[in-house]
Amino acid sequence: MKGLSIVYIQGKGRGVITKKDITMGETILRFSGQLVTGEEVRNPNAALQVDQDLFLESEGANDENLNHSCHPNCYVDFGDLTLRALEDIRPGEELTFDYNTSEYNLIDQGCTFLCHCGAENCIGHIKGFRYAPLKHRKRISRRLSPFLRRKMQRETRPHDSRDSTKTC
Repeated sequence: MKGLSIVYIQGKGRGVITKKDITMGETILRFSGQLVTGEEVRNPNAALQVDQDLFLESEGANDENLNHSCHPNCYVDFGDLTLRALEDIRPGEELTFDYNTSEYNLIDQGCTFLCHCGAENCIGHIKGFRYAPLKHRKRISRRLSPFLRRKMQRETRPHDSRDSTKTC
């Protein structure tokens, strides 16, 4: 999308800012790249998890430089792999989304990091949805990838009492 710029952001490194007004719900950019398995990912820091073992590896466009925030102003629309505005965004503001809405286990990917988003509700250490506090998981549940939504449903499904008598 025109009107975006990659800049250096203190404490975060590269990030993406907008040079124009963006309205809530507006499509900002389309994620682009090649779909690969986890084993085929060359740069885990530039890959968006879209399913259990399926990642969209960025082609080096703006999407590769989007930073995480525990209180983001954007979200990934997994229906068409676009970034959309959660709120009105003004020129000069950084575009961010919550990595926990797409990434299940950043520990296995070797991509965990301390969060520097500065949000009041910051969870501190970003390790992926699997390790996010329950309160945070609930807060982001509407924006989860379909893959993570299925994971969350399985994790919260009541156990069948017949299962508790099984032994290995």
